[in-house]
Amino acid sequence: MNIDNQQLAHLLARSQQRDKQAFEALYRLTGQPLYAMLHALLKDKQWAADILQEGFLKIWHGQSAYPVDYPWAWLCQCMRHLAIDALRAKIRHGETPLDESWEEKPGQETEGLAPSFSLEHCLGRLCADKRNAIVLAYRHGLSHQEIVSHTQTPLGTVKSWIRRGLEELKLCLTQ
Repeated sequence: MNIDNQQLAHLLARSQQRDKQAFEALYRLTGQPLYAMLHALLKDKQWAADILQEGFLKIWHGQSAYPVDYPWAWLCQCMRHLAIDALRAKIRHGETPLDESWEEKPGQETEGLAPSFSLEHCLGRLCADKRNAIVLAYRHGLSHQEIVSHTQTPLGTVKSWIRRGLEELKLCLTQ
């Protein structure tokens, strides 16, 4: 998905000024990919829809300033933070964010941690440029062009860092 940051910045600015048409256009442009990201994080359709609605209400009420250069990354980060806050609140209140089909089995509590630990370990073994490019792309949702702007590096170099970094991660994770 390729979203024009200038158009997005314009729609965000107008939406925060309570322009209904701009807000509707913003939702049409970003609602589905943001919902997909939230659903992947929360594993619950209704919960993802609720968080998406909460995020768009915050935009409508102008509760957050956004960086004009990176509005898409900012939107993704805001929605992600709302989802993480919701997960933490659920855990604090004794509710489990896991689905009902989950049953504890011996050793299972560490099985889920191993891939994350391994990934963090392998990311730590990459050179800083490759690691930063991968983190910007896959954790923060920046496009290659946004990474170019952020790092002041040629596009070909950014693509090489990501490709080579992913190859090194794959090799490290399969060992």
